[in-house]
Amino acid sequence: MPMQVGERIAFAAYERPGAFQLPPVLLAAHGAGSEPPMRLDIFQQDRGNAGLERFSILSIAFAAEFGLDEARRAVFDAGQNLALSALPNEGGWLRLSAVEALDLPPSLGELLPLDSASLGSTGLAVRLDSAATDLFVAALQRGLLAVGGQAWLRVRGVADRLPLTVNFDPAALLAAVRTLGGGTTTLDLALLRQRLIEAPQSMGLGLAASSGDLLKEPLADALIDRLVVRYANLLPSPADAATGVRVVFDAAAMATGSVRWNLSEPVLAPRLFAVEADPLGPLRTLPAASLHDTVVRRHDVRSLSSGWRAITVRPNLPERRIGIVQAQVDVQVPAKPPARMFTIKASARLAAADRPTTLDLRLSPKEELNYAWQATALLLSDGRAETIKGPLRTSSREHLLVAPDDFGLRFVPVEAEPVFVEQADIEVECKGLRKGKPWSARANLDRGSASFAFAIPADVEQATIRANARARSDGTQRAMAPVDAEALRLDAFSFEGSGSRELALHCEFDDDAPQRVIEIVPEDAVDQPARRRQVRFTRSAPQAQWTWLSLSPFRSGYRWRWSAQSPWSEVLQPDTPLQLHSSDAPRTTIGERT
Repeated sequence: MPMQVGERIAFAAYERPGAFQLPPVLLAAHGAGSEPPMRLDIFQQDRGNAGLERFSILSIAFAAEFGLDEARRAVFDAGQNLALSALPNEGGWLRLSAVEALDLPPSLGELLPLDSASLGSTGLAVRLDSAATDLFVAALQRGLLAVGGQAWLRVRGVADRLPLTVNFDPAALLAAVRTLGGGTTTLDLALLRQRLIEAPQSMGLGLAASSGDLLKEPLADALIDRLVVRYANLLPSPADAATGVRVVFDAAAMATGSVRWNLSEPVLAPRLFAVEADPLGPLRTLPAASLHDTVVRRHDVRSLSSGWRAITVRPNLPERRIGIVQAQVDVQVPAKPPARMFTIKASARLAAADRPTTLDLRLSPKEELNYAWQATALLLSDGRAETIKGPLRTSSREHLLVAPDDFGLRFVPVEAEPVFVEQADIEVECKGLRKGKPWSARANLDRGSASFAFAIPADVEQATIRANARARSDGTQRAMAPVDAEALRLDAFSFEGSGSRELALHCEFDDDAPQRVIEIVPEDAVDQPARRRQVRFTRSAPQAQWTWLSLSPFRSGYRWRWSAQSPWSEVLQPDTPLQLHSSDAPRTTIGERT
């Protein structure tokens, strides 16, 4: 359910009253540590009779910017009591701009897949052949300042629920889609929504007579979500169209029949959010020569005789994986007699988050590359090592991308706002039950490392995450209430003491003063006149309420004074009501009697 927050839209979190999530406003290239956000790894190998093999992997790491601070101030100014957090994504797509103008490889002008490694981080990995590699290197040497991008991030949300049933024939729906789409099975999402608002029956959907009592927009959204789940996919708009989303229907899934939907049942549906993307980020400040030297890395693979093949393995995993001692990929190529009588086995350890490594496989001459692979993780469980294997997969590609879903585990990313870990160290614990026994994992977030992911075995039940922040200045601690083990972004507003605060004020008139006026301010805003407030007490209204936005759990108190000429009080805690006596006011405030 969307809600307007300032100039942005926030979405209600399912079954969490008062909690809303914000999609990002920008994807910006962001490197981890000293690593550049963009990297071109060029691989070259002499394959004997097969000639010289040369290709590259273009990698770009993106960090999402959510603009939570500005949104929270807008919520407070509007008097809304909402808890805002970041909306996690499941990856998506990226389309680069200015590809033709910079003579970049044409393949980079297509939709490029984005893989999600953690809550606020996504990565791009594209394989370029030899000619495309040369084009990109030449573009680097000229500079890439004009390159921009548009991203579409995929999330999941609960479809609108309405007290209504709908009956239809999928084949009739497909015919209506083709009519609306001019013979195609692809429709612009905005066009489909408008048609469902104006005339849903024209799409072959039989609605009960009571549907006329419902708002048309929620009904259209409820239908679209369910159609996408069952019969279609969402894709970004084409390059020659305005930024938007397409609905691509699967004709094979829409055979003649009778379907009945109860729109009151909850359905989890995919959504796409379009956001601007900056694929260069901090690299924009570099001259062209430095840009080339920073981005390009060359790898000369040792010369191999005919029959040898190399697989480039690139992990798209969180840098810190809590609970995992070692992660690797095991590759196996079954025997192929009579040319090759032996089975080939090889393993690659997955160390860094996205650093590629290579596996050399000696096949028979002229043999096509086909192999089975499996991701394996070594975990510490109750002080003992345990091996967990992911599903067995097959591939024929020379570039293998290993994602969190390839393990028999659930990776739950936890990140901290960089500004907040400058103030505090955070202890995070994940707890649950495994085979009837307590299970837990712990990790810390600090200046040196502001993100990690819990590796949770699939059989862990009732998993929750709790956190404790310790101020670096004085050791003050603040706790976070336990939450379900899902993607989590921690900032000042995650911990007790921050957010919207309310204070009861009372002035006892024990002299003949008709009124008293005080000035009150959050403890961290004494030097910010805009955040100060004047509170007036009279004999007929001796009580008042004051609300303020606490931006830090460690500085959530307040200060007050009688007048601009009076000194500010010491810091008082927000759970301490302010009790005043009119006779305590300095005589310089006598003018308040008027």
